[in-house]
Parts: sequence; structure tokens; C-alpha cells
Amino acid sequence: MSTSDQTESNAKLLRLLVPINAKEDSRWGLQYALRRQRKGSRLEVILLHVGETITQWQVLRFRTQREIAQFQAERAQAFIEEASQFLTANNIPSRGLFKQGELVFSILDTAEELACDEIILPESRTWMSSLFACDVVSTVLHQQRGIPVVLVNDEGNIPKIARTLQ
Repeated sequence: MSTSDQTESNAKLLRLLVPINAKEDSRWGLQYALRRQRKGSRLEVILLHVGETITQWQVLRFRTQREIAQFQAERAQAFIEEASQFLTANNIPSRGLFKQGELVFSILDTAEELACDEIILPESRTWMSSLFACDVVSTVLHQQRGIPVVLVNDEGNIPKIARTLQ
């Protein structure tokens, strides 16, 4: 085994939490992971889909909480499988999780529970078109519990504006 092989095999595993949903910008973190891997990082990507608890009576009138949870879990599985295909094709280990609860705290709790090194969120020039509205990103940034939040663009790069927020 060469010295560079030993260094790479001894490198710390970097665990990235990438929250995903149906929007394209939630996949920007996958490009970031690919960039990190190409730079020599050993990675594991945690794909998280959060199904927020439904409390509107207009929905609950026609569906039970159990039916809603099953629907959300099925959607989560589809999103996770689609994102995993990209990672698998690029030899990046990943696993998917579905959690029900409040979005911000589900992200933060999962990152903490799984000892993630970074939370990857999409940066957007127009915050409202982003995966998460400005208040969600802002709350994650302020509540990060010591876990760095990395904002990335559609190419998986950290935009200049996002660097100043970190």
C-alpha cells in the first residue's frame, strides 16, 4: 500500500446531510458531494426527506393521519431512490431517511443524531423559489447546534454570498 493510499484510507469519513424533496434545488447538494469526493474526501451522504405533520381540517376530513403518513413515506422513498441513483453512479455511499415533523428541527435533530459534519442547503438568488423559504434557511443557520450549514448553488459550488453567511 502506498503512502497516498494509506492517507486516503485513514482520512476521516465526512458525513453530509442533504435534505431533499420534489424541487430540483434540493439536488444541488448532490453536486456538492460529488465535488468533495473528486477532491479526495471520503463521504457518506444522508438523504433526508421530511414530511411535515398535516393539521389542516380540510385534509384530515378526507384522509386519516395514517393514510397521510403512508403517502408521505411513499413519496419520500421515491425522492430518496432518485437521488441515490446519482450518488451510486458516482460511487458515493448514501442512505435515505424519512422523518415526520417540523422541517427545521427535523433537519437539525437528524444532523445531530447522525453526527453529520455538514448540512447542505440550496442557496438561491430568489429565496422564495428555493427549496426552503428564507425563514427556514435562516432558522437552520441560527440554530445549527455547531454543525456547519453549507449553502450551494446549482453547480454544487458555494456562492460568494453564502461564504459570508457561514
